[in-house]
Amino acid sequence: MSQFELAKAAMMARQRAFARDEQLFMQGHPVRHLVLILTGSVKLTQLSSSGNEVVLGIIGPGNLAGVLAEPGATTHTCSARAMEKCVVFSWDSITLQRLMEECPQIRRNASDILIERLSELEERFRELATEKVHTRLAYALIRLHKQIGKRVDEGVMISLSRDELAQMVGTTLFTISRIISRWASSGFIEGRREAVVIRDVHMLRLAAHAAD
Repeated sequence: MSQFELAKAAMMARQRAFARDEQLFMQGHPVRHLVLILTGSVKLTQLSSSGNEVVLGIIGPGNLAGVLAEPGATTHTCSARAMEKCVVFSWDSITLQRLMEECPQIRRNASDILIERLSELEERFRELATEKVHTRLAYALIRLHKQIGKRVDEGVMISLSRDELAQMVGTTLFTISRIISRWASSGFIEGRREAVVIRDVHMLRLAAHAAD
């Protein structure tokens, strides 16, 4: 997109701020806006028929929360909650349609982002079917390292609890705690109460392929 197109899109957007744990939208509610994350990170979750919450993914700046909204098209298939203070741009359906008519690249860019997210979900599904738990956890942490990792003195911090990580990789809280403790004793991971610090991502990649 040209600088002119970017400026036009920003001018037509509504900028909003969300506090930590505030909902951006909820599963089952009508899709009314396209939301672009500017700062912060957002957790996407889905409720099963039994009421259990599953973490589908974590998205950060430059990513879309939700789907490309056509007027009255559909409902949200998941919920989005701010993991920290977030600032977003949002466009309502009517504004978005007008903007896409004037700047067709926006539709293509949005589709590319959603295709990339679908590819990641497919990759995670393959991992769930074929890989051991410690491999799935390592791959998940490597992805999160890139997507939402924050530099701290000890390395790169990922602000997710063990329970959230367990949901993402399809295992139990006990198993996640055991693996993180083992990796922490090797020095390339540091476990915290609501976070994991990756001290050496290269060692984490090696751990993904090590025997359990």
